[in-house]
Amino acid sequence: RPPLPDTTDEAFNEECLAAHNSYRAQHGAPPLVLDDAAIAHAMQRAQAASTLDGLATPPGPGSKGYGENRYWFATYENEPASCAEAVKLWYEQRWTGGYDWDRPGYSPGTGAFTQVVWKDTDVLGCGRASGHPEGREPYQTFIVCSYGPAGNIIGRFRANVGEPVGG
Repeated sequence: RPPLPDTTDEAFNEECLAAHNSYRAQHGAPPLVLDDAAIAHAMQRAQAASTLDGLATPPGPGSKGYGENRYWFATYENEPASCAEAVKLWYEQRWTGGYDWDRPGYSPGTGAFTQVVWKDTDVLGCGRASGHPEGREPYQTFIVCSYGPAGNIIGRFRANVGEPVGG
């Protein structure tokens, strides 16, 4: 199917940045900054993802060295999902995926969480594609965030995924 319209704008990326930095601060990770190249990459990946169903891996150029988190949302309201909701879902993998602080490492159930708080990542860019696929219900939103440098490096979890500050 054809890609959904690009609904990325500056306010969307500012919302993404604020949500990420709020969670990162809770783990002693430095704040991210927005990066135009990462935004362009994420926009391309979000549009590619919107040609597929759900969270299937989109075709195209791949990560190009970026870490990547993806979010898909469908609704009968004609409004795109917010980035804050996507980042909250990724962060909640800390609990839902059962991140093991005693044995830090990668797991598919916590990989989005660990990328959000990865200390060595310093740039962020997010893209959003949303609309009615081929004119049908429901309204769908695809959000992709690109992180540079990529996190989730084996052997680097203890140094990069800090326990919550103050607990």
